Amino acid sequence: MEHQLLIGKFTLESLTSGLYVSPLDLYREYVQNAADSIDEALEQGILKKGEEKISITVSESERIIKISDNGTGVGANDIYSNLIDIGNSKKRHSNSRGFRGIGRLSGLGYCQKLKFVTSIHGEEKASCITYDAEELKYLLSPQVDSRDSIDQVLSSVLTIEEIPERINEHYFSVELYGVVPESDLLNDSEVVSYLQQNLPVPFSRDFVWGSMIKQKLAQMEVELAEYNVELRTDRTVIDICKPYKNKILADRIRKINDSISDINFVPFYSGEKVTAMLWYAETNFLGTVLDKDIKGIRIRQGNILIGDENTLRKCYKEERFNSWMVGELLVFNEDIIPNTRRDDYEKNSAYKELLSQFTEWANEMSRQIRHRSYERSLTQSDKKFLADESVTDVDGVDISLGTELDCYDMDDSDSVANTDLLSKLSLLMDMGKKKTKYNVLNLNSKFTVDQKHTLEHVFDALYAKYTNAKANDIIQTIIDSF
Repeated sequence: MEHQLLIGKFTLESLTSGLYVSPLDLYREYVQNAADSIDEALEQGILKKGEEKISITVSESERIIKISDNGTGVGANDIYSNLIDIGNSKKRHSNSRGFRGIGRLSGLGYCQKLKFVTSIHGEEKASCITYDAEELKYLLSPQVDSRDSIDQVLSSVLTIEEIPERINEHYFSVELYGVVPESDLLNDSEVVSYLQQNLPVPFSRDFVWGSMIKQKLAQMEVELAEYNVELRTDRTVIDICKPYKNKILADRIRKINDSISDINFVPFYSGEKVTAMLWYAETNFLGTVLDKDIKGIRIRQGNILIGDENTLRKCYKEERFNSWMVGELLVFNEDIIPNTRRDDYEKNSAYKELLSQFTEWANEMSRQIRHRSYERSLTQSDKKFLADESVTDVDGVDISLGTELDCYDMDDSDSVANTDLLSKLSLLMDMGKKKTKYNVLNLNSKFTVDQKHTLEHVFDALYAKYTNAKANDIIQTIIDSF
């Protein structure tokens, strides 16, 4: 039996408000499309380097958001395929940040009206596509007939018109009217924090290490894509930059200022090809970084954040150590593909290979951080105590600061770590005092510590006087008699 597939209208809920982690993600979706359009305009020669501009206007008083760029725009002949069809993008993931043709719907769930206005160089008109998001919410409500398809619903809330425009203009503008106040989309501080962390923007000029990072990437013939993004609110105008700083507040208990002393670089390879470059700040690693906007190693691709500060926590043997770090894992490999939500990657072999390599690095860093923290926590008398005392474990391996610290738990505070360390070392030393050279005694709970050491001397004498076979027989008789 022939059947025509019907994609029901409720799928739109999954493609709008249900798709992304946060309402704020719509800023990333629209800006990454703007960045792709600017790249194309630069390639076509419509723009010169330095002329590109992405502008975001947020008016809390009027409940309006506008995100515009001076990229190529969309021509009248491409309106339906580029802006109305769903999941039919012609972009390729290898050279575009937005490539699934879904992100442009992200604003529908958070406003009363969503509008796209665009024009291309050479056309004397602009196209206006308007979605009545309020009507869409009504049509998606459970009490309305659910048998309508996506295209039927969208057709009933969509209007298209053309307006005159100057022939040399080229731009794309996303406009949201009647923005939902509870969404945080109009909250100045939340918006600034989100934009600084997620967008492909430059390092702040005040961050002295930013130029070093860019120079290192340039040596690898990798250009860090950066775009000028201006934010206008009811109260201020801000040029958005990454939030990294030269000084860091760390340690949840003591709240200590720490400084970046250097930037370290770690390349990751697949065969001979560099698939990613990690930069991380060399600090004193005093504890958890308290600034949520910069803590953690973050993944970026096309200089846009993938996931958040916690995405790579799973790679550490002790996950909290990711929060002691500041840095970025910049992914270049086009086989490593962001998932639709942009909160992680598709789980393919290329991504698993990178994660495996990063995990190896993360565990080594955990060991180094722990070692530094414990060494820093010890007083001079503590260090002398550890240098003078030695303990041998049951396998004959020396227990020392350098070989055994990795097995202990640790808090942000060095003083807590110090107490924890010494108490556990004391316990280990007590255990060492109870051992003999004979496992038959060490593993036998029937003997007291004094009995074990007395029998140790007896066994030494037996092995000195008799053959090993004879001595073993006598020792077994002694053991059985207890």
